[in-house]
Amino acid sequence: MASRVALGKHKANRDEVLAHRAEVQRLVGALGLENPRIRDDGTLIVHSYEAGYRATARLAAMASDVVGKDVHVITDDVPGAAGAQEF
Repeated sequence: MASRVALGKHKANRDEVLAHRAEVQRLVGALGLENPRIRDDGTLIVHSYEAGYRATARLAAMASDVVGKDVHVITDDVPGAAGAQEF
């Protein structure tokens, strides 16, 4: 199966993700994730009580479908989450 980037999608920037804020926030809640934040580069940061990255991977795929570009999602327990702004 080809990756999203190979299919011609590119990483969504902050404004592109924020343009779909309400739908992405709905997805965050539906997947049991919390406290969505966003970095300046468009990466979403969420809190997950689930071990592993299954929920964040699902959010990335679903948000990418909504936004029309790849949405990078990470959890808030990694150094890259520092400095994120409220979503």
